[in-house]
Amino acid sequence: MKKIVYFGMIMTAGALASCDKYLDIQPVGTVIPASESDFRGLMTSSYLGFPAHKSYLSLRTDELILDESSTDAARTKDIYLWNDQNPDPTTIAYPYLAFYNSIFYANQIISTIDEKLGSSANVDQIKGEAYLMRAYAHFELLNCYSEVYSPGNVGLRGVPLSTKIDLEQRFVPATIGDSYTQVLSDMEKGTALLTVDDQAKGVNYRFSKRGAYAMASRVRLYRGEWQAAIDAAKQALKINDKLVDLNVGGSLLPNDFESAEIIMALEKVSVPGVRTSSFISSALLASYPEGDLRKGRYFQKSGGDYVSLKGGENRFNVSFRNADLYLTIAECNVRLGNTAEALKYLSALKKNRFTADAYTQQVKADANLPKEQLLDAVLLERKRELALEGLRWYDLKRTTRPAITHASFGRTVTLQQNDPRYVIRYPQEAINNNPDLLK
Repeated sequence: MKKIVYFGMIMTAGALASCDKYLDIQPVGTVIPASESDFRGLMTSSYLGFPAHKSYLSLRTDELILDESSTDAARTKDIYLWNDQNPDPTTIAYPYLAFYNSIFYANQIISTIDEKLGSSANVDQIKGEAYLMRAYAHFELLNCYSEVYSPGNVGLRGVPLSTKIDLEQRFVPATIGDSYTQVLSDMEKGTALLTVDDQAKGVNYRFSKRGAYAMASRVRLYRGEWQAAIDAAKQALKINDKLVDLNVGGSLLPNDFESAEIIMALEKVSVPGVRTSSFISSALLASYPEGDLRKGRYFQKSGGDYVSLKGGENRFNVSFRNADLYLTIAECNVRLGNTAEALKYLSALKKNRFTADAYTQQVKADANLPKEQLLDAVLLERKRELALEGLRWYDLKRTTRPAITHASFGRTVTLQQNDPRYVIRYPQEAINNNPDLLK
C-alpha cells in the first residue's frame, strides 16, 4: 500500500500549547487513514493549518496605523506600504502554500474516505467539511490573488486548482470563471453531505450547514449575485438569527466564539505580529458616531492611541457570524431596490449596537436616505461592525477601490484609486517554486 506523507502534520508541543481550550484539537502524525478518527484527524489538521492571512490584509486597509517603534514593524512595514514587488527579505510573506496544505488534507479525505469507511452520518459530515474546506481555501486564494468576479472578468487569471492527489501535477492558474465553477461545485457537494445544522461551542471551527449557507452568501455577494446571497443568508438565519446586544451589561463581543451570533470560529484575524505593531486609525475611530457602543467595546485607549480588543487570542477567531449576514441582506436588498427590506435588517443590527436614543436617531436618518446614500450607509456599517475581521480589504476591492495613503519610516505611499495592487502579487517564493503562476 502506498504510504501517504501529510505535509505539516507534525506539530510542536509549543504550537499546540498556544491553542485556547476551545481549540483543544490534536493533529495526526504521518499515517495511512483507516478509521473514522483518522479521517477526523485529517480534517482537524486542515482546519488547524488554515492561514492567518486576514490579519495581514487589515494592514493594507484604512483600519490601522503602523507603530514604527514596535518590534514587528520591520516585518510588516512593506505589507502596510503595499510593497509586494520588492519587499524587505524580513517581511512576512502572504500565505500561499498553507492554503494548499489545507486543500491537500481535504483532497485525501474526499478521494479515500468512501473506500475506507463506506457511508454513515459521521462519514458524510467529514466528507462534506472536506469539500467545503477545499471550496473555501480556493475562494480565499481568489480573493487575495485574482481580480473580482464579474461576467467580463471570467477569462482572466484565477488561481491554481487542486482537486486530486497528484505529485506530478502542474499548478497552472485556471481562469476566474473555471476557478469559481470549482468553488461552487464543491460548495454544493459539501453542503448536501453535511448532517450537522450548527456546531456546538468548542468545535464551531468546523463547517456546519449554517456555516455552509453563510459561506454561500459571501461567495454570492462577492460575485454580485444579490438575490442568491440573500437566499443563502436567510437559510443560515433560519437555524439561528440571534445578535449580541451590546446594551446588555456583560455581553460578549460579537466575534467571541461563545457569542450568540457566531457561526464559524476558524480564522485568526488578529495575530500578535499585527496586533502589537499597529494602532487603530483615526479614520476608523471617527466612523463611530455618538451612542455607538462598539467604539468602547471594540477598542481601548493605549497612551495617546487606541488598540483593538477584538483579537489576540483564539477565542476571537472568526470566519462567519450573524451580523455579517444581516448586512449582506441589507446591502443586496438596496442593490435590488428593496429599500424597505434593507432598512429592516440594517435597523435590526443597529438596535443591538447603539444606545436607545442613538438608535432612534439612526433609524430616522436612514429612513430618509435615497438609494445610493443608503448603500453607502450599509457599507459604512460593514466598516464599523466587521472592523479588523479581515473583510475590509475585500469590501474595498469589490466596491469603490478608493485611494488610501500610508506613511511609515519616512515614506509616504498612496494606493491609487483602482490601483492594480488591489490584486495582491503572489509571494516571490511561490513564484520561484512555480513559474506557472505568472502565466
